[in-house]
Amino acid sequence: MCYITYSFIKRNEWGNPLFIIEWGEKMELLESIKEMVLPLIEQNDCYLDDIEYVKDNNEMYLRIYIEKNEGYLDMDTCVAVSELISDKLDETDPIKDEYILEVSSPGIEKPLKTFEQVQKSVGEYVYAKFKNPKAGLYEVEGYLKSVDNQELEFEYLVKNIKKKIVVNYDNIQFIRLAVKF
Repeated sequence: MCYITYSFIKRNEWGNPLFIIEWGEKMELLESIKEMVLPLIEQNDCYLDDIEYVKDNNEMYLRIYIEKNEGYLDMDTCVAVSELISDKLDETDPIKDEYILEVSSPGIEKPLKTFEQVQKSVGEYVYAKFKNPKAGLYEVEGYLKSVDNQELEFEYLVKNIKKKIVVNYDNIQFIRLAVKF
């Protein structure tokens, strides 16, 4: 999987705002944008992985992360989805202030932010950091072997010997896909 970024479109060029929106307002805004763009994403055989509205280097970014339902996201699909989303956002104008739209894949080391994303990642190579140590470990990098109820089973290597550890999902501080070297 490659990281694809497309569509850096500045909006409302006449403004240069520095603004803060409340958490509740931000969540409502993201939900309304999600409802708007979901059909556009799905018509291209993709699904919405995540959406965020963040400040980065004094610029506001609307980042929409998409994945292909089958296979890998290619540049042509990313461009097509980005243009559809851009047109829809221009038409509805849900964000009145200046921002940059980014439509991309979540990347090769994407964070797994929901339990559903973790479940879909069984068999993948992952990195997980624990809230509390388990079997003397604060983190593990290895294969996510199974997810049963709230229990995650990892298989990892210690000096070329396979080990397994089972950790409760509530004890996961952070988990993401990882690259195995």
